[in-house]
Amino acid sequence: MFQNSGTIASIHNEDGLFKAISNEKVQILFLMNGDLLTMAKVVNKIHDAGKKVFSHVDFIKGLNPDSTGMKFVSDVIKPDGIISTRGNVIQNAKKYDLMTVQRLFLIDSHALASGVKSIHTSSPDAVEAMPGLIPRVIKELTKQTNIPVISGGLFKTKEEMFLAREAGAVAVSSGNPELW
Repeated sequence: MFQNSGTIASIHNEDGLFKAISNEKVQILFLMNGDLLTMAKVVNKIHDAGKKVFSHVDFIKGLNPDSTGMKFVSDVIKPDGIISTRGNVIQNAKKYDLMTVQRLFLIDSHALASGVKSIHTSSPDAVEAMPGLIPRVIKELTKQTNIPVISGGLFKTKEEMFLAREAGAVAVSSGNPELW
């Protein structure tokens, strides 16, 4: 799904949601917040626009991302997939046929080693490596996990995004509409 998807819109507010839905270049959205009362409506709006959506379940207010919570996400909210930093959440989501993106914050070599171990345990469909300005680590992560890597965070220019893609990221995510 992520191969050749270009830039993924990371959505933090209604203005960003409107811009992403209106932008024909954006095909995948990462919802970075929300609550149990409104998420299904937002996901439906995105699907009605013909786009794919992944909900960051660690940030959905009122949701416990255990097995029951992931069943609720699958049956009621109905995103194309979920994002989480936690391997156990990824495993719970996979039980309900949700696509999964495991988000890793690669702040040092220990975080990289722990992230690789978690990926091998949870088997996500893709990994989002953050911050995105780390081409060397993207190459390393791609080689060690053999899982599609999405690079996200701190991009200021399209050149930086290109470097992440060149390093092996299948896509990049950005909250900046000018970079979509």
